[in-house]
Amino acid sequence: MVVKKMGLRIRTVIIAFLVALVAGTLVGTVVQTQFNLLALQNLGVAISLEARWTATLHDLLHFAPLYAALFGTSFLLFQAIAALVLTRLPGWMLKPGHGVAGAAGLWAAFAITNALLPMPTLIAATRSVTGLLVMLLTAAWAGWLFARLAATNRANRTGTVTPVVAGVLLLGSLGFTETVRAQSAVDDYQVETVASGLEHPWSVAFLPDGGALVTERAGRLRQITPEGQLVNAPIKGVPPVFNSAQAGLFDVVLSPDFANDHRIFLAYACGTEAAYHLCVASAQLQRDQLTEVVEIFRARPAKEGSAHYGGRMVWLPDDTLIVTLGDGFDYREQAQKLSSHLGKIIRLNPDGSVPADNPFVGRDDALPEIYSFGHRNVQGLVYDAREDLLLAHEHGPRGGDEINVIEPGQNYGWPVITYGIDYTGAMITPYTAREGMKQPLLQWTPSIAPSGMTRYRGHLFPEWQGDLLVGALAARNVHRVTLNGLRANDAGILFGKLDARIRDVATGPDGALYLLTDSSDGKLLRITPMAGSDAVSSEVELVLSPEQLDWIGEQIFRNECAGQTRCLVHWNAGEAFPSLGIGHFIWYPAGVEGRFVESFPALVDFMRRRNVELPESLAELRPFDAPWADRDAFLQVSDSASVEDLRAFLMKTRAVQTEFIYHRARESLSRVIGAAPESKTDVVTARVAALSETPGGVYALIDYVNFKGEGLAESERYNGEGWGLLQVLLAMSGHPADTALDQFREAAARVLTRRADNAEAPIERERWLPGWLKRVETYVEPASRVIPE
Repeated sequence: MVVKKMGLRIRTVIIAFLVALVAGTLVGTVVQTQFNLLALQNLGVAISLEARWTATLHDLLHFAPLYAALFGTSFLLFQAIAALVLTRLPGWMLKPGHGVAGAAGLWAAFAITNALLPMPTLIAATRSVTGLLVMLLTAAWAGWLFARLAATNRANRTGTVTPVVAGVLLLGSLGFTETVRAQSAVDDYQVETVASGLEHPWSVAFLPDGGALVTERAGRLRQITPEGQLVNAPIKGVPPVFNSAQAGLFDVVLSPDFANDHRIFLAYACGTEAAYHLCVASAQLQRDQLTEVVEIFRARPAKEGSAHYGGRMVWLPDDTLIVTLGDGFDYREQAQKLSSHLGKIIRLNPDGSVPADNPFVGRDDALPEIYSFGHRNVQGLVYDAREDLLLAHEHGPRGGDEINVIEPGQNYGWPVITYGIDYTGAMITPYTAREGMKQPLLQWTPSIAPSGMTRYRGHLFPEWQGDLLVGALAARNVHRVTLNGLRANDAGILFGKLDARIRDVATGPDGALYLLTDSSDGKLLRITPMAGSDAVSSEVELVLSPEQLDWIGEQIFRNECAGQTRCLVHWNAGEAFPSLGIGHFIWYPAGVEGRFVESFPALVDFMRRRNVELPESLAELRPFDAPWADRDAFLQVSDSASVEDLRAFLMKTRAVQTEFIYHRARESLSRVIGAAPESKTDVVTARVAALSETPGGVYALIDYVNFKGEGLAESERYNGEGWGLLQVLLAMSGHPADTALDQFREAAARVLTRRADNAEAPIERERWLPGWLKRVETYVEPASRVIPE
């Protein structure tokens, strides 16, 4: 009989515990949902009854399981402790005591969880004192309910402790599964480690001398020499940085006039964990130290914690600085308040003053620095001069990572609209769209945790031209996003085999892609296409002295323009595009989709990275298309002051154009060899290597690939036959009695004649071919007095 009563008592206690746990979980879930919706209502968002029911039901399905695990663990432990303690206290204290134990257990669970996890507050409803107290009251009620249902009396209280513990431990068998994201990788790349041993590197900026600056989150600014060596000692003079969790030193950008003023700009966390800000400072870089350090901006209000700073920067063409500011995580509603910098993108003058045309200047209810608002945590920022687009990506919560086109004065919705949910599974808002709030170009659910972004405008990866390359911390790869106007598409995953958190992505001046990996042993990686064979890297190298390079540039200028300045901006009869510069770089007007590879915009991008001051006609052109609709329109203004200024600029920058041609040629050789038929790869490699051994051969390779291209584009074919460098290399006779340069010259003449024969337009054979053949005749070795060694 005693055993039977004990068994009945155990079942009663277990049932009471489970009922109280379920009841506490359900009530707690409903309460946190209402507090989240109340935060939106306080922003002026009307919540319909349907939306309220939708959010509540969602949270009961998706938030309640996690909350049950968190609440249940603490409930088990503290109810067991209460049962032990209350055996020695008066019976009237039983129900209140278990109630206090329920509240104390949940408070301890919140405190421990918030201390261990990277986000400041796990459950958003507890960010306010009121929300926290109400959540604790639900736990206290559950404790009271447990004692009430168990109907425990003073005589049998001791015997109930062990059954309670045993019963609740059954909950420990409940588990959670983690979804593993499948990854793919592109194999056609090779990875070079430029620098290692970096402590959580955050940003890279390239210097005009070929070196680079890298920030480390811990507060150090590191320098990489033009030879690719990491300087051991950090740069001195960095302003004091608050470093904790996500807080630290963030972005570094060069002044638009760095060539003259040597100033850099840093974004960093400043202050303390109890009161911190996002700050921006400018400083002069003097070899291994910063001088004249000036704080030009400090976000307000101060906030508590160490998450969601933003911290990316980029320059606009008018020399104003765009800076991203995070919402501070626990302060997400501030993203909608124009009286706060949190959750905003701002625009500053270089001295920190406010541009007069900022969208909220003059409004008493808004901070004048604000450029756009409604952001969560923007950590990717790109200005594309060619299309006059300011593009940003931002972290969503659990899902809802976004790419947006940033426009002045616009509201991007956070936290009123989002495609993500909270990390707990709770619904942040029932809305994904509302009037007056911008929709993203693209959103990722589940999250990839984007960080760092470049719009690729280099030459090593022509298949990525104009694509966004987005680093992913959680997904540990890079996402390639194609843009067609204002339509974006996630076109695939790159570099998954690196299996590294990617913090920053940048296009280098050499056209290579650079990645920063986020770890205590972070790396700066240089990504280039995979060479066709070992011989490509070891045998084929275009090494030139400065004098030889200058000579090649002048030769190309004579070939294209006979050395005449007027020809530097020209439009040939019968062509759909103008040709500019010493290499007659192609520039298409808006709406023209030509057969040939466009190259003038890439030259201008190269000049920007070299800090070349552009004339207004180029610097202010948006979008970056040729400004003349057709040849007739060009001829009407060909003698105008603006066109003459452009010719003078191109005459003055011949050396930079030569450098651009040289870099493009070097990049082209690997692609050309890699595209050769497998049976001919060794032959083509050997022919390129032989040509690269003499100045005349190097000149022939560089001039021809600039003149007629690589021969890889399918559009550059007549009757299925190309006329680029690859076709010439394949057409070389290989006769041992002839030099490689003689073979190349003869093969080029045959390939170009074949092109003219295959062309539909008679102008190619009648007018253009004689000039092409005359040009090919210049492929001879120069006299030693012409080109010094």
